[in-house]
Amino acid sequence: MLSWNRSGPILLAIFVNSCAASQVHTQQSMESSHPGPKQPTLYTEMMSQGRFSEAAILQSLQSILEPDSRPMAVFSRLDHPLGKNPQPTRISLSNEVYVPSELNQQQESTVPEGHSVVEFYRGQTETVNDPLRLSDEVVPYPVTKVERLRPLLELGDPFLGNGPIRPGIKTPTGQMLQPWFLLFGTFRSAIQTSDNGNDNTAEWSNRLDLHGNLNLSGTERLLFSMRPLDRDSGESTGFNFNPKTDDGWQQTFNGELTTVFFEGELGEIFPGLDPADSSTLDWGFSVGRQPAMVQDGLLLNDTIDLVGISRNSLTLRGVPNLNLIGIFGWNDIDRGNSSNDDAVRLFGFFSTADTAWESTISMDLIYVDDKDTTNAWYFGAGSTQRFGMINTTFRINTSYPEHGDTPVANRGTILSSELSSTLQGSDNIIYFNSFLSIDNFTSAARGQDKGTPLANLGILFGPVGMGRYEVPLGQPIADTVGTTLGYQMFLDSIRSQLILELGARTGTKSSKNADILGFGVRYQQAIGTRYVLRFDSFLAAQEGKGLSHGVRQEWVVKF
Repeated sequence: MLSWNRSGPILLAIFVNSCAASQVHTQQSMESSHPGPKQPTLYTEMMSQGRFSEAAILQSLQSILEPDSRPMAVFSRLDHPLGKNPQPTRISLSNEVYVPSELNQQQESTVPEGHSVVEFYRGQTETVNDPLRLSDEVVPYPVTKVERLRPLLELGDPFLGNGPIRPGIKTPTGQMLQPWFLLFGTFRSAIQTSDNGNDNTAEWSNRLDLHGNLNLSGTERLLFSMRPLDRDSGESTGFNFNPKTDDGWQQTFNGELTTVFFEGELGEIFPGLDPADSSTLDWGFSVGRQPAMVQDGLLLNDTIDLVGISRNSLTLRGVPNLNLIGIFGWNDIDRGNSSNDDAVRLFGFFSTADTAWESTISMDLIYVDDKDTTNAWYFGAGSTQRFGMINTTFRINTSYPEHGDTPVANRGTILSSELSSTLQGSDNIIYFNSFLSIDNFTSAARGQDKGTPLANLGILFGPVGMGRYEVPLGQPIADTVGTTLGYQMFLDSIRSQLILELGARTGTKSSKNADILGFGVRYQQAIGTRYVLRFDSFLAAQEGKGLSHGVRQEWVVKF
């Protein structure tokens, strides 16, 4: 005979069932496939009719048990709101488990998801002191409002604007396009003079960089650029004061497109190929005339007609992010001596990896095919990291012609290092850059206005990019070693800056006139939101040539 702990809940259920017979429908027959006492059905019917809650039934059972005992009936069900025909999954009495026969006759109910189980309570009385309720008070932004700068021309949704976004256009591939167009650029005008010890130039030079950007989506765009007032050979629209043999008004108007290319991403153009965005279709590509800079401009710095394919966000052991790029260039390639040959073909493979050792490593390989006799290989590697308070970058770049040195490609290697640090308590930066050139390194491709491979080493090595202004330490780099020490100060809440730089270079062999010492200054001041006033000056002393100097003033307008 069952004890009360085993039979009491069953007797209670039978008693309640008989009392509620007029309100609930009890089962007329029960399956007898399971041994043991007759299976109770009151819980199922009461829950289905919404008469009693599960907690109330458990509490009633608990109250009649001994204080130190636990309920012997355990109910569980699929969570439906009361009155939605819930189905019990099991009824446990003591240690024996019985499964209602209804589950053998009906299919298992599906658990509702999403909005089917969410109830929104609207129109309820709002509590003023509710800590979770968002305030209706409008709080002004704590800083002065900055007006959005408008470009020269914009069509479509405003760039960095606000308000509703216009509806997109769905393509046959399933991509949504939201096209908008920007026309923007920079106008530069400078009066400059320089003397390298042999030649003196003085001129008023102008340059206009005009860019058109047609964005089709967040990943696809068409971009074009023009320089209608000058060329990369140094010719510019303006007035020459000196030398007298070439003075007077100079006109270099042209409509040549210096840049025009399209770029996009395969996975975004064809979203239906990977709806879950879980495959490896995130391949970026670009095709057209576009600028290419590799190893900070040492290995390659030119504008080339090329097609490029990239794969980003790859991961390997110890490499959380790996970027791979392959390019093929077929036209407008300026070789190492800045000569252009339409027969040149350029192949490149570039890789950049963020490593677990808190450094970014790049390794690049280029092959230039140029009529067999001037074919050449180029290799570059670099590592950027931080040691304490010092930012560091170390690079090695090598050029290797297949058939010996030629006017467009020479054998050589450059070792370079860049060290910088932000002074504590300020935004000012001190930097120390150095290089060692072994033999005569040449870049795979270098534009005519890009200077030497060391152009980014400091203001004494870099060209100003317009007119005929002298590069203070821009002599050939074969078998030389050099360094720059600079200090960059930010003034007037970074609206102005002053750069002071000391640089020197000398030959590593018995070449004459290779020792040079120079000092350069650059000051820039922002005026309003679109204008910059800039001053440059240098003084250099070269062995066998005496002093060279230069000074210039430039007005920059951004629109």
